[in-house]
Amino acid sequence: MGLLDQKEVDGDRVLMLVRVSSASQADNTSKTSQREALEKAVEKINGTVVEVLEAEESAAEIERSQLNKALEMAENDEYDVLMVYEVDRLSRADPWDTVRYLHDLRQTEITLYCDSYGYIDWNEHYDFEILSREAVFARRWLDRLRKGRVEGCERKLKNGKWPFGGDPPVGYNTDDENNIKLNKEYAKFIPDVFEMYLETQNRSETKRRFNTMLEEAGLEPISYPQVKTILQSKLVLGRLEYAGEVVTTNPELELVDKSVFQEVQSLLSNQGSRSATATKPDFLGEAVDQFGLDFVMDLLDIFQPFRCRSCNGDLERHASTEIWDIKMPNYRCTECDHQDPLVTETELKNLHQTLPLRCPYCIAAEDFEVEELRTSGSIFDYKYSCELCGYAFGSNMEPDQIRRMLSHPELKFSITSDDESTEEEAEPDEDNQQTFVDFN
Repeated sequence: MGLLDQKEVDGDRVLMLVRVSSASQADNTSKTSQREALEKAVEKINGTVVEVLEAEESAAEIERSQLNKALEMAENDEYDVLMVYEVDRLSRADPWDTVRYLHDLRQTEITLYCDSYGYIDWNEHYDFEILSREAVFARRWLDRLRKGRVEGCERKLKNGKWPFGGDPPVGYNTDDENNIKLNKEYAKFIPDVFEMYLETQNRSETKRRFNTMLEEAGLEPISYPQVKTILQSKLVLGRLEYAGEVVTTNPELELVDKSVFQEVQSLLSNQGSRSATATKPDFLGEAVDQFGLDFVMDLLDIFQPFRCRSCNGDLERHASTEIWDIKMPNYRCTECDHQDPLVTETELKNLHQTLPLRCPYCIAAEDFEVEELRTSGSIFDYKYSCELCGYAFGSNMEPDQIRRMLSHPELKFSITSDDESTEEEAEPDEDNQQTFVDFN
């Protein structure tokens, strides 16, 4: 029948893993009941609990901090038995990923205990069948939960309620029954965000101007991600959506004209393919093509398009300035006579030395949540989750942009004048160190 008798267990140092799916469930009875059951199993073998890993994270992905820690501790011979309440407390990831993780555990020669079955004998086919079957069932159950969550979210949206947790976009709030309502203090300013973005075509500048307006009205400023959410959320059209599908509409929630919203979406989608205008040096257009407008504009942090750096007044073209043998358009303020080139030498240096990581799915650059992957079984060193499009990919490129540039100087962005050429250029496809793997 397989399975080990508790007398056959080699060693008495125990690592307990207790998991719930989110921090909001951290205090529920599930963790308590899991822990109590495992403590009884420890008593039966007169074991010593080395540590209790209390995970408050989804088991949908195998790359999780507590799982990684459990494997690392096993590889360092810090315990003998890993105890979990059920296999689905260990993982609800893709069954193949779960089996690979179990294989890595087996290589460390620790013993796995599942409370419903007992001690797993890694060498018995029957035990492997148990683990494989439970891995499939755990994933199937997760899929059912997800389907139920989708249906639940859609049902709440149809009833005008906010189902996603947290707060709705700026301009909206919820009442005591979670119904979506206009936030009267902020809602009247939302159309201004769209007009400002159409004028500046830059989210950072839009945020600066919008926050100035809010502060003048005595309201709290908003963050850069909140600006992105406002510009992309169809809630401003009165549409309540789930996963890109319109569930219902509510005209009372509409704040922005449809034509204005569509014009903004067109600008957002085309930012990565803009070319330089006649008044901008070629390298700026190349940088925008390669990294996206917003990333380049963030590097030029004091530059406001066609506004004076000194007094925010109107600018007019006034001759040119030569920096690094490049003729840079020069501008003079019509109000205070302050003069500056389009890009200063300091900003030019920032752009020249940059080595940003670009999302392979959208226009985002350097806009990621980064997770360092475990060494064993991982192809790449880091997992990058894009804040803009939500997709994730793996890469060996370091999160620190300066270290990245020092490690891979051949990939940094180089600025040269029109009659200049670089002696050393990276071969385009031979050794692409920004290779990635899709995690979606």
